[in-house]
Amino acid sequence: MAKKVNQDNDLKLEIGTPSMVLMPARNYAFKVSDKIYTIVIPRKGEYNALEPDLFSKEDGEFELYDSKKRIMYLPAISKVLFAANKYPDLEDNQLFAPISLVFKKDTVEISGQLINMIQTGEE
Repeated sequence: MAKKVNQDNDLKLEIGTPSMVLMPARNYAFKVSDKIYTIVIPRKGEYNALEPDLFSKEDGEFELYDSKKRIMYLPAISKVLFAANKYPDLEDNQLFAPISLVFKKDTVEISGQLINMIQTGEE
């Protein structure tokens, strides 16, 4: 059972790219690439050290998976993709759908497929 969480008083306007998200639970028309793409990013570090033109020292450090607390920080993944200059170059109708995250000693391998969203009647 889905929980409705779209109350206007809980929402604030943001401009940018959302982190990993869930779409509304409904049927969509889309095409899926057969190819599996893998993106490798650092597991921990400083945003500024990766991309000083985009991030300041105040943006701080990241650790995508804290093994002691057993917490994976999902919003940091998008931020690290930008900092490492590895965010996928997608068209307006494309999505990158992660399939797996493999945590290695110093890196994280994100494997996924490209999805092309299509409008009904379009092929």
